[in-house]
Amino acid sequence: MIPLIGITTSINSVQYEVGNQSVVMLPANYPNAVHKAGGIALLLVEGDEPEEVLDILDGIIFSGGRDIDPILYGQEGVDQTKDVRGTQDEWEINLLRGAIERDLPILCTCRGHQLLCIERGGELHQHLPETKGFENHGATGGKWSNHQVNLEKGSILEELLGKEIMVNSGHHQGVSNAGDLAVVGRTDDGLIEAVELKGMTFLISTQWHPEMTSQDEIFSALITAAGN
Repeated sequence: MIPLIGITTSINSVQYEVGNQSVVMLPANYPNAVHKAGGIALLLVEGDEPEEVLDILDGIIFSGGRDIDPILYGQEGVDQTKDVRGTQDEWEINLLRGAIERDLPILCTCRGHQLLCIERGGELHQHLPETKGFENHGATGGKWSNHQVNLEKGSILEELLGKEIMVNSGHHQGVSNAGDLAVVGRTDDGLIEAVELKGMTFLISTQWHPEMTSQDEIFSALITAAGN
């Protein structure tokens, strides 16, 4: 059987046939990467019943997207924390908890990475350009840059990609505390860019977007784990 991989989506209001239409959105890079690795992609929509969805999946990807409500990690929002959607946060957290309980193979990226760290007891820097030590971390505001990430020896990611890798950066927030997760990747400025959860068969979480950087090894490993 071909592994069925769920991918979270976001609901956004955009011009689509009519103005201010609520549209389910996901960059095509995500399902394309799943297809290339040999899986079937199932787009998950806010409101889908988490337990029913998880019953049919072989693996799950928590994708990038909007900011997360700071109330979930005990902070008040700053001016730069925008476009939060509490219903999406709650839905994805329930999916994430259920996936971890089931030991379902999991890949988290960008927003998904931050959500995982929050769920496991962590916190975020809300705006890196105004956070001491991270002012020059990378591009934000819809622009992209690249930087190096150093991976911990013996981690799943290090075994897949090597110790030093180049990744993309387009995020204005970042993880300041990863909770009970194992930090396995940092940039030279010390920002947490990759984590894993010990005891899980397969859980990789990255601040960067491997679906945009042709890191096919990550998706191949996810499909392999989902097929076992």
